[in-house]
Amino acid sequence: MRDEKREIRMREAGRSCCLSLVCCLSSLVFLTAVARPQSTGDPMAIVQHAYQLQQQGDYAAAADAYRTFLKLRPDEAGAHSNLGAVLVNLGRYDEAITEYQTAEKLLPGDPRIGLNLALAYEKSGRLREAAGKFESLHAAAPQEKQVTLLLADCDLQLGENDRVIALLQPREQDDPADMAIAYMLGTALIRTQRIADGQVLLDRILRNGDSPEARFLLGTRFYESGDYPAAVKELAGAVELNPKLPQLQSYYGLALLNTGDPDAAAGAFRSELAENPNDYASNLALGQILIAARHFDDAMPLVQRALLVRPQSADALLALGECLSGVGKAREARERLEAAAQALPESLEAHQALLSVYTRLGLAVEAARERATVNRLQLASNRDGPTIHQLAPDFELADAAGRNGVRLSDFRGKSPIVLVFGSYTCPNFRASADALNALYRRYDSQARFFLVYIREAHAEGDWQSTRNEREGLALEPAETMDEKESHAAMCSLKLHLAFPALVDKMDGAVESAYAAWPSRAFVIGTDGRILYSTRLTQLDFRPEEMESALRAAIANK
Repeated sequence: MRDEKREIRMREAGRSCCLSLVCCLSSLVFLTAVARPQSTGDPMAIVQHAYQLQQQGDYAAAADAYRTFLKLRPDEAGAHSNLGAVLVNLGRYDEAITEYQTAEKLLPGDPRIGLNLALAYEKSGRLREAAGKFESLHAAAPQEKQVTLLLADCDLQLGENDRVIALLQPREQDDPADMAIAYMLGTALIRTQRIADGQVLLDRILRNGDSPEARFLLGTRFYESGDYPAAVKELAGAVELNPKLPQLQSYYGLALLNTGDPDAAAGAFRSELAENPNDYASNLALGQILIAARHFDDAMPLVQRALLVRPQSADALLALGECLSGVGKAREARERLEAAAQALPESLEAHQALLSVYTRLGLAVEAARERATVNRLQLASNRDGPTIHQLAPDFELADAAGRNGVRLSDFRGKSPIVLVFGSYTCPNFRASADALNALYRRYDSQARFFLVYIREAHAEGDWQSTRNEREGLALEPAETMDEKESHAAMCSLKLHLAFPALVDKMDGAVESAYAAWPSRAFVIGTDGRILYSTRLTQLDFRPEEMESALRAAIANK
């Protein structure tokens, strides 16, 4: 469900997932004969030997031989192109691009060089440049199916779904039996929320029998409609059939993340990146998970790669700014975060990060401006449930033993309150327990802490969390107050919660008043007003921010 995890803005992320468009890097061969060098200065013998080494797979030696030849014959386009192909096989993409560019200047208009250059751009993660080159090749030869599909694939990676649709719809009408076209077009249609149109193509693919591609497309449909448990099920089935299908593990990870299983999601993202290091969604999402865990050094190369793939991505820019801030590079972080906040003017996360940097740099005017923006955005973000500065809804609830009652308003004028809502079957709540306990141990003498136990997030018989399944955790929904109190007591015991648990009534009135399902936390000042609230997802819950709000509440007692 959407409330279980703030949905990452990843819908634009994508890559064709049914096609493995492996295009051989063609060599521009001068001579078909192969000969040993007759002398170290014989250019023809050197290039023949270089080609022989290339064919044998000895790419390092071939690269040296081609460079030796090019010192003697620097204007030979074919040798530059062949050297580019060799360098690609060595993973030295930037050097390969330089060689292809030189070859193209010497032999303009040759489609083999153009195709190889485009593929080298793509392999290096420079997708915008790859798309531009594929576009030129497509314009010159629109009938070439391979180039059309490569262009569509590149556009999918860039999230240019409308371009994919415009490119492939005419071809699909001319050749409805082509499953590759149907799949890529269906993917783009579903990702632009044209579910019904995409379903027509999905049905056509399904008629050909079960396949990882069909399951992936079906899982994508569920993901885009917000049915994350169904998406997990279909995508897991696709992974069983073909775990190396491009972009499959990335979408599987996103679905897992949205069902509250960041650990399994991180594993899926790593599997995707092992096959495709340039996958935008996996780089960014895994980087965000690591940032939330404060592993900034590990996150840095991932978000940098995401930004290389999509230089205009405000989300990747924000993540990079958070990494730089996290490793103490506040000045460098400022530049990225200012750009991110400008691109995402309504992003609370961007403005909170920028406020933190301004404060650390001692920029009082800028910090005051950002604080006002953060306050405004916090008000807007809490439309569901009580907003910042609003009087916290009053309640009176019994503890987990069903005896001692607690009335919230009794603490006004006396003590700040930390109010935590959750249930044992909520993975995000369980994951936050240690941090909440640590806050309690530091501030229990200065503030009151309470858990309000609410309805189960993933009760047995409802949609289940993959994390709960992996941990063997299953709990029937409470049918009576006695059962709900028993669940609350068990939760406190299992999670070693040091602060008392209150139990919401069966009508869930307090949960509804605070819009607290599946888990949420609040800091309430001594005046009874909300000072801070957060969901307890891995990407939303930041203990240091909550602690800052609590310290401010204590200071204003």
